[in-house]
Amino acid sequence: MTFSYTPSASPDDITRVRYHIGDTVEATAIFDDETITMIIAEEGSWQLAVIDAIKSIIAKIAGEPNFTADWLRVDYATALAGYQKLLALKAAQFGVSASTSASLGSSSVRVTRSDWDDT
Repeated sequence: MTFSYTPSASPDDITRVRYHIGDTVEATAIFDDETITMIIAEEGSWQLAVIDAIKSIIAKIAGEPNFTADWLRVDYATALAGYQKLLALKAAQFGVSASTSASLGSSSVRVTRSDWDDT
């Protein structure tokens, strides 16, 4: 796993994504550089990669069960709500819809059976 975060006057796209999702500390990194590079390539821009990365984090958190062990209680609801707010904030900041991404497109395909007459 490689990790790079180099804030500067002209940061690279990996640094931009890391900054916007808060993934800036190597010891607690959520994504490696290769994954961020893949997301940027799939989404077509670092802005859309930020949206997709936040969605990925939300999906991971949503799949984690809450638990209590003795005095320790772990409840992922707060983290989930925080990332959902971050997603809405970044979508508004970048002027994109949080519910879609570039790789999904906006067209639809009508699915019908070839042996069925739908006229």
